[in-house]
Amino acid sequence: MAQKNATFAAIDVGTTKVCAIVGRGSGPDDLQVLAHSTVPCDGLRKGNVADSKATTQAIRRVVMDVSREAGVTIDAAYVGVTGAHVSFENRWDALDWVGDLGVITSDDLKRVPEKISAAATVAGRRVMHAIPLTYALDGEKTIRNPLGMHARNLEVETHVVSGNQSYVRRLVEAVESAGIEVKDLVFEPLASSEAVLTAAEKQEGVALVDIGGGTTDIVVFQGGMVRYTGVVPVGGYQFTNDICQTYGASYKDAEQAKLAHATTDLYESKLDEEISLSVEGRSTAIKIPHRDLCQLTRERAQELLKLIKVKLQEADVEDICKLRLVITGGTSNLPGLEALTQQLLTNRVRIGMPNGNGSIPAELKAPAYSTGVGLLLWAASRSEPEATAQTNGRNGHSEPRSGGFASRFIAQLKSRLSLNLF
Repeated sequence: MAQKNATFAAIDVGTTKVCAIVGRGSGPDDLQVLAHSTVPCDGLRKGNVADSKATTQAIRRVVMDVSREAGVTIDAAYVGVTGAHVSFENRWDALDWVGDLGVITSDDLKRVPEKISAAATVAGRRVMHAIPLTYALDGEKTIRNPLGMHARNLEVETHVVSGNQSYVRRLVEAVESAGIEVKDLVFEPLASSEAVLTAAEKQEGVALVDIGGGTTDIVVFQGGMVRYTGVVPVGGYQFTNDICQTYGASYKDAEQAKLAHATTDLYESKLDEEISLSVEGRSTAIKIPHRDLCQLTRERAQELLKLIKVKLQEADVEDICKLRLVITGGTSNLPGLEALTQQLLTNRVRIGMPNGNGSIPAELKAPAYSTGVGLLLWAASRSEPEATAQTNGRNGHSEPRSGGFASRFIAQLKSRLSLNLF
């Protein structure tokens, strides 16, 4: 748990925008948001850095905004990661080194994620999370917490999330080029779940579907534990691009048309209604049937929901129609999407947004900010007792920190870069 009045910074580097939030407190239940800012970004494609310069410029700009508003100097932050390159495995490993003192200690259990991360690492991939799920004590499984128990043989089931090493490195470099140390890397749907899901939902069983600009991130909880994580490389960008490709509109004009007129519910469209759409190379706007735009949107939404269903089947969800589903992310605001999800997947669905913390500003209680707020809550609940920012005019930049898993990972990256191993 963080020290009293520690300051945390979170940066959600998305496909269409970069969001930064700064907060202060001693934990997720004692957290005050000091500042937040969102700026456009066109440096990513489907969650991956495609233009490092553009990405760094957006990060630098958003950090300057929140630093000025909060009155602090930001020099470290928790950063979200997404992209189709992210994958997971649930694995069992023997913990031969646990219980050397005759009893399983808290120090033993604290070492588990680091040990499993090392064991799970393969060439070309970087482990971001190693989350212990259950333990097996002398062959007896489903042990949730073996602290204080005696065992000759202890095994752990772990949910391991990893990403393509080069993709992750580019993201880290883009953030560091903006003058920000990456305090930790967090897979974005895990962050969003901190802000959106309730403990009861995680215990009963729930799938969080975070539909962002370039990707749709999925995390499934059962029995209070993460059982599956996945990414669909489709998001709000594809909805807009369909309009661009179909009518020859610029991305900006197509995005405006989508936000103003698109819906997946054809009953909300009128057969005789037309909308104006600016088209590149034409001096005047064209008129297109509103129903055609809605049909285009509906077909893309149906395709996305089919891909989500495939991912849920991969998660071994036995009866999807009975599954509790929470949709969040900016594209979850698309009119008609919730109803279409009820028709095609499950009627147990709701739109999720940051909740539960009275100190979260009203403007952040929207699906588009679930990841950013979740990153801040993740930071407050898991941070080492050091601040990620210093008050302006006092100590300037804080001293480099070490000891966190991501910090060690970044140090390893720098070492390998200096040896030209990438």
